[in-house]
Amino acid sequence: MTRGLRYGVYALIFALVLVGVIIGSSFAMASLLVIAVIIGLVVDRLDNRRDEPFKKYNVLHHHLHRHAE
Repeated sequence: MTRGLRYGVYALIFALVLVGVIIGSSFAMASLLVIAVIIGLVVDRLDNRRDEPFKKYNVLHHHLHRHAE
């Protein structure tokens, strides 16, 4: 996912929540918030999918896990 597309989706999420606040309806606010969260989760999943094949190599790099102890 390109940086421009990622920031565009973040702007869309912000705009959805802002529209919900401006409308003032509790139902609209809640439904737009739920839609924004779903969009955020889908985009996060798509953005992290490219890193999935490389997660198996994390165990080989002990310096990444020294703070977990």
